Amino acid sequence: MKKYFIVFIICLFTSISCQNSIDIPVQKIKYKGIDRTLGLLQQSSEKEGNDIEIIFYGQSIIGGLKPNILIDSLKSHYPYAKITYKHIPIGGFTIPKLLKTAEHDLFHENPDLIIFHAYGGIEDGLYDSLVKNIRSKMTSDILLLDHHYVWNKPVSKLEKINKIHDRDSKEIQKIATKYGCGIVKIREHWKNYLLENNIEPNMLMGNTVDPNVHPNDRGNSLLRSILLAKLIEKPKVIYNEQKDSLRAFYEFKKVESFNTNFKGNWFDLKTNGSNDDQMKIEVLIDGKKPNKFRSNYYISRPSKGYKSWMPAILNVSLGKPFPIKEKWTIELFDINRELKTFSFKLKGDVTGADGIGNSMTDFISNSGRIEIRKNDFYIFQIEQLLKSKTPENFKIYFSVEEIVQDTLTLNKKDNKYNLFRSSNVESHKIDLNILSGKPSIEGILINQPYLNLKE
Repeated sequence: MKKYFIVFIICLFTSISCQNSIDIPVQKIKYKGIDRTLGLLQQSSEKEGNDIEIIFYGQSIIGGLKPNILIDSLKSHYPYAKITYKHIPIGGFTIPKLLKTAEHDLFHENPDLIIFHAYGGIEDGLYDSLVKNIRSKMTSDILLLDHHYVWNKPVSKLEKINKIHDRDSKEIQKIATKYGCGIVKIREHWKNYLLENNIEPNMLMGNTVDPNVHPNDRGNSLLRSILLAKLIEKPKVIYNEQKDSLRAFYEFKKVESFNTNFKGNWFDLKTNGSNDDQMKIEVLIDGKKPNKFRSNYYISRPSKGYKSWMPAILNVSLGKPFPIKEKWTIELFDINRELKTFSFKLKGDVTGADGIGNSMTDFISNSGRIEIRKNDFYIFQIEQLLKSKTPENFKIYFSVEEIVQDTLTLNKKDNKYNLFRSSNVESHKIDLNILSGKPSIEGILINQPYLNLKE
């Protein structure tokens, strides 16, 4: 006989009510900075270790950070916290490019913390736009890093760079305050370190001789130590899950069904981790499988350009037709370096051949499933940077993926599973149909973005 857990989700969120119980209203708090992350770390115990997921994003400064060393240090401070991380920066990509790649890299994720650093985007407002996008689509804490001191010659050039980085660092701090993000004043700590050790900025950069923006081993060690100090400091406000205005945890009790009121755009199933691989749960949203919702689909980051670490295309968009899970291939041909043009053909492993385009016009595939703006190809920029030539018939790959599978297979390793992502904060009914086994389900975590643009 099939068993069901049924959750009715209604966009009110002000209280939680269960059958045969009376709840006392709790004053809700919108936690700012990284107080929630600090709370999860510091409240982890041998009896109950909290899961903390971290994404490192940005460009080459994040790229060279060696976050595994930082995470190991963090784990030594919090041995009972269950810390996982992803390191997905793109070296050389300033804010204007990351504003586009974030669509592929971030918004299908639901980490507890995003640690971010990048250059640019201050004067044109794009840095603000990127942080606003993250805050309006994700619940995650964000930790912004301002700029360290770089090395350059002659002195007049270095002074000019420092003036820009001083200005931009102050603006990053203002953006952090504006959107309730955490901030690490790297520049201030870096300056103090230089003064205390009586050294010049070059000693922390590159080979210590030639101009460089990238920290060397000593510089990266300093950067990690500054970050670690931030991640082990006391939170400004002690985190209490019951008071969190952006999240609500609905605990499963020994009942077959229950009703509750809340709002959110991302829903996670939490278990106690004692499940085996034979336990399967079918997920239904408003009586439909997750793959029937457009919000359940995203496009992966396009593959790298020729002999490069950078994606060959900055952004690929889903077209108007309803998405399907599919792998796509773009093949370049007729590459003309004098005119800076090329043609390409698109093929999906389900759709098949889906049109021919070129670098001079925006592209919509024959089926309408895939759209690419002409300025989002990054082929010739990579060639110029790396002094390489993309060969004829070079292939670029990306895929349309599902965030949530229709059937969840539980395991002992994981105790949090994505149930559903909605484009907006909406009312939904979630049915969990137990197909096999007796899963140990704790409840559902309901999230809403820090910034609700429709309020």
